[in-house]
Amino acid sequence: MRDQDGIATERTSGVLVVEVRGRLDIDTVTQWTAVIEATLCELPGPHRLVIDLGQLEFLSARGIRGLQRAFELCHERGISGCLIANPGSAVEKVIRLAGLAGRVPVFSHRLAAIAAYQPTEMRWLLA
Repeated sequence: MRDQDGIATERTSGVLVVEVRGRLDIDTVTQWTAVIEATLCELPGPHRLVIDLGQLEFLSARGIRGLQRAFELCHERGISGCLIANPGSAVEKVIRLAGLAGRVPVFSHRLAAIAAYQPTEMRWLLA
């Protein structure tokens, strides 16, 4: 897992997991977006993007726009994606209030997110 300034990325079996910690706001969204764009363009490209916000403390409106842009990039490249947010957290509430949860699946933890993208016959291995 590569880690830089509150952003960690990990690739496994075509799934790119990006974990964002701390704050996603006007001060950090540009750096975060650059990391997403760079990792989506690496070869071989991922088939799925999982953005893990479980360790995120604050999500601003600018951060929401950054997340929306990340998923637009995914859509343009034919990559499916989802979010991870702690149920009942302030971050999860912002995601829902902004309407992002209606456009992108939101899971409570990483294992559930990755399992959802596995072939049905493989999901029992993750249970």
